[in-house]
Amino acid sequence: MDNNMNINIEALIESRVEAAISAVQDLPQLLEEAVENNSVVVLSKWWDILTHMYDNLITPTGTLRFLHEIEFPMVSNQDRPRYDDFIKVAHRWLVSMHCAGVGEQALANLAQYKPRLTTEVLEVLAPHEREIDERRYNRRTAVDQEYPGHIRSEAEFWLRKGALMTTTEEKMEYVQELVEAMANMTDIADRPNHHQVEAVKAISGSVLEELAWEVYVHARDAQKGRTRVLPWNTNFTWRSYPTFDDRWADIVDCLEECKSAVANLMQATYIQRYTCDPHREHTRKVGQKRNNDTKAEKAAANAQAAQQLQAIQGATVAPGPALPAMANLVQAMSSNVAPAFAAPQVAPVTSPFETSNYGNAPAAPPNSPNTGLMAPAPDVSMFESDEVLYKEFGF
Repeated sequence: MDNNMNINIEALIESRVEAAISAVQDLPQLLEEAVENNSVVVLSKWWDILTHMYDNLITPTGTLRFLHEIEFPMVSNQDRPRYDDFIKVAHRWLVSMHCAGVGEQALANLAQYKPRLTTEVLEVLAPHEREIDERRYNRRTAVDQEYPGHIRSEAEFWLRKGALMTTTEEKMEYVQELVEAMANMTDIADRPNHHQVEAVKAISGSVLEELAWEVYVHARDAQKGRTRVLPWNTNFTWRSYPTFDDRWADIVDCLEECKSAVANLMQATYIQRYTCDPHREHTRKVGQKRNNDTKAEKAAANAQAAQQLQAIQGATVAPGPALPAMANLVQAMSSNVAPAFAAPQVAPVTSPFETSNYGNAPAAPPNSPNTGLMAPAPDVSMFESDEVLYKEFGF
């Protein structure tokens, strides 16, 4: 009983796997075979059915419509049996792609099987918009901006976008443009002898090609809002661009001018660095941390010293109270010196260095050479010789 049940379950799983694979492969294979057999009339009707079904697959509430709920006005009742098999395959394919979350991209990838679609899309573009090399240098060319009305549904929008983005040649043009930008060494923002510039010069063309393809894939996903960044990664921002070409132009400009940005593409992740050589990373991080702390302490000490010096200089130049002026040098000396014939005085002599009434700082002496702090003495009488000074005071 158990063996039979296991066999039945395995058979059921196998049948479901085969059905899933068939759902993914059947529609592209049918379209490819129709293109090879030049079945233009059949293909035209198939595409009308497919785009109509894509636009009507989802209800306004977001649920999927069953096949019998979709009407096909482009197919008459008489011709319906002729297209029934294709309708079933297309519906199963669209439901599978929608449930996998890749419905838009999957439809865009079918653009290569729609005859003349790429030609039709390119024909309505301006001449400078058809070649990728001209897009960045002819942005000011006057063009016709009347609404053409070529895109009649969302399905056609994704198909037209896919016609420009799914060909290998188109992707290679983007990659080649970016390789040339990364290798550019003219009019760069970095110092010519910077170590990152030297590192970029040492990158071989094959490595630049690998990097360019990786950048292209990430840029394509970023344009659709898929950043490939984990929720806890906060050291990045995401910017919306109207078109992929606008995003790509900024990427090219950045890597063309900034060689440090190109060198950063070669860097290993922090997880790889910490796990491959934890001893080196630990030593480097600790040394860098201590060096930063030392620099911060020195900067704080220098700032404090500069503040103190500024305060001292401010006190020096600030205006202070004027000291009383002396009549002349004789008065300055006689005010503190007794005559030789006079009896000794019991009262203490007032020191010229006694505390000032204006603060705790010592007052300047009357004969201080710092005349800038004293009012000028009017008409100071100077002795003609030391002899007169001796006779006058008895020295």
